[in-house]
Amino acid sequence: MPVRFYKCRIPVEHLALAVEIWFKKKDFETQRFGNKEQMIVQARKGGLWASVAGMAQALTVRLKAWEDGVEVHTGAGKWLDKAAAGGVGWFVFWPLAVTAGVGVYQQAQLGEQLLTFLEHFVREADKDYHRQEENQKENKEVPE
Repeated sequence: MPVRFYKCRIPVEHLALAVEIWFKKKDFETQRFGNKEQMIVQARKGGLWASVAGMAQALTVRLKAWEDGVEVHTGAGKWLDKAAAGGVGWFVFWPLAVTAGVGVYQQAQLGEQLLTFLEHFVREADKDYHRQEENQKENKEVPE
């Protein structure tokens, strides 16, 4: 589960709304809930056929407010469904194995695309922005 820390003054609710809008522009069904301390945004795409074929994408984004910024966790959902569809597809109907593999790849790319979006959004919204990797959060040195 990728983790990023954005040193910024943007309220976590605003970042969660930006994430939700980003997903909706990509035709995802979304839900957003939480409070000023922590927000969760969930997004999924695809109907019954996409789920059966292993291409239903789901991503959960957890945004946690800290005094000096926002911590963002992204996690893929339905990995077991994709693995199961791949196994069934291989033995029963081989095109399902291909679509399950495509779904796994697309899901991995989606998390990276979201983090890239957040990087640009925070940079534009907060001119004092500074991103830190999780291991740097508490002023820890990163070995070179």
